[in-house]
Amino acid sequence: MRGIYWLVELTLLATILLISSCGDKPCGEDIDIQNIDVNVEIERLEDEFFELTTAEEAITFLDENPVLSEAFYQRSQFPNDSILVNKLLSLAGSPYLDTMRREVDTLFGELTDIRASFEGAFRRIKYYYPEFQPPEIKTIITGLGDGSDLYISPELIIIGLDWFLGEAGSYAPNNIPQYIKQRLTKDYLVPSCIMFLSDPFNATALEDKTMLAEMLYFGKAYAFTKEMMPCISDSLILGYSGQQIKEINFNQERIWGHFVDESLLYETNHFVKVKYLNERPNVPEIGDKCPGRIARWLGWQVIQNYRKKSDIGFVDLMKEVDAGEIFRQSKYRPTPH
Repeated sequence: MRGIYWLVELTLLATILLISSCGDKPCGEDIDIQNIDVNVEIERLEDEFFELTTAEEAITFLDENPVLSEAFYQRSQFPNDSILVNKLLSLAGSPYLDTMRREVDTLFGELTDIRASFEGAFRRIKYYYPEFQPPEIKTIITGLGDGSDLYISPELIIIGLDWFLGEAGSYAPNNIPQYIKQRLTKDYLVPSCIMFLSDPFNATALEDKTMLAEMLYFGKAYAFTKEMMPCISDSLILGYSGQQIKEINFNQERIWGHFVDESLLYETNHFVKVKYLNERPNVPEIGDKCPGRIARWLGWQVIQNYRKKSDIGFVDLMKEVDAGEIFRQSKYRPTPH
């Protein structure tokens, strides 16, 4: 009997492999990016920061890094540099910042995997947009102050590595809700950056103030991130846990029914729109377990349907600005469960 079971299992395995070989290519192999030249160098500003011992050195550090000085330290908000300089020198010699540095070194190491993730995503961006020039990337250990976790522009990315320690960190950012804090981990770092980088490629009709237009803007941003990082899980794109995604998918009809019943797709009232588009622990208007930003998720569902129904190319998708036409051609309806 054992031999019969083994033969059945082997046959099933062969069938699965055959089906897999006849289907789509493995993630990341749908396009050829091997010959696209992208070299990512990451400048570790924290190395220089921890060497600061004098006011003159701190001023030079701020002057040589003007974006960092403003985005992470709010230099212009201080009445004079001496206050900020004293703060930086104190941080550079702080035992708790030294702890953060050791934890960053343990978790991130030489940033080899982070660099590889950026290179892969940048190659794919350059495949679709040959004119794309990868931004400079710099890192810093901030001390989790009042500044930013990330600064992202088409020319420059600055990463506050201590913000992304997650459970590996002894310290956590203050005044940040848990539902946002759970996304401040290493796994979310690169997808978050790539999503922000989608903006220059994500065409919009600025005059269209409807909920639908904003939903589809975010839907295209998610689609961009998935296109450039095809092997990551949807949870790292959406910022939802796996369980949340299961619950959302199971309740698609309820979510969609709420948007239809409340005539939300063409809503233009800002205060109504933010309830469904912005950060919230949940959307009680739909249900206590419905997570915030649910309209963005719904926008991605419409975009995915649109791509299937219209067979539109990726670059043309990102150029499309007619929200009503996208929605009509998508023929989106929730999957019944």
